[in-house]
Amino acid sequence: MTEFSRIQYDYNSRITFNDETTDVDKFVLLDLPNITDTLAINTEAIRIDSAGIVDFGTKLGKGEWAVPVKLVASSFADMQQLIQDFKEALNPDLTELDASFGEKTDFNGYMPLDWTETVGDDERDFRIYVKPLEIPQVAMDSLAGLIRRAVVKFKARQPIKVLQATASLANAGTAANVGTFPTSVIITLTASGATSTSLQLTNSTTGESIFITTAMEDGDVLVIDTFLKSAKLNGTEKRSMIGTGTIWWSLNPGNNTIAISNGANVAMSTAWRSAWPL
Repeated sequence: MTEFSRIQYDYNSRITFNDETTDVDKFVLLDLPNITDTLAINTEAIRIDSAGIVDFGTKLGKGEWAVPVKLVASSFADMQQLIQDFKEALNPDLTELDASFGEKTDFNGYMPLDWTETVGDDERDFRIYVKPLEIPQVAMDSLAGLIRRAVVKFKARQPIKVLQATASLANAGTAANVGTFPTSVIITLTASGATSTSLQLTNSTTGESIFITTAMEDGDVLVIDTFLKSAKLNGTEKRSMIGTGTIWWSLNPGNNTIAISNGANVAMSTAWRSAWPL
């Protein structure tokens, strides 16, 4: 039943598109060579205009990303099971409950869609964070019902693809974004004693800084997410710790020089995923 070699796309282990080998009697194929051939019209993300202020009126995008698929089965029984599994995997009410990526997490329901792509002589493991907008409707096909078509409607968290592997930097130094698009970072600060009230974290390449104007105590952990514009102290949101003039910087493509000022009694770790535009 295999038509030709296809890239497999794993949606958070809920469903794998173009997997014709795990179960040769039923599978779901993309009706296009590459999933990024159908791009998101736009994306949706909460933006915070200034430190400590969330503007829920600045969501970007109300569009959708329509991905045509084809369900293939060897019998009517297999097709019925495939349709049930397909709809369950992409049911928004169920994906919202996911413990790692559901709506009660920082991912807000956006789950990883992973695949491996050949780029020149290299293979890269890519990822997009998307969430389904509705339970897909499955239409009857003319071939006796053993091939049926549907459209999966996704929304992307950002109009980028990132590497699945996270890169990291301990304290100050060079952070390399090997992609061609700016990428946000997650900075973890761990205090070994009282810290300065003028702590400054800088991307010297872009000239942008994050200012932390509240002291941390021994054992405190502050996690800063520059995509979400979030600062969590010991797991609790504390944007009030972020000072005026803060720019929630990203890493430009290429090498970025990361510096920390007034950093006594604090260890810094910066994590990121290299990014490319869709």
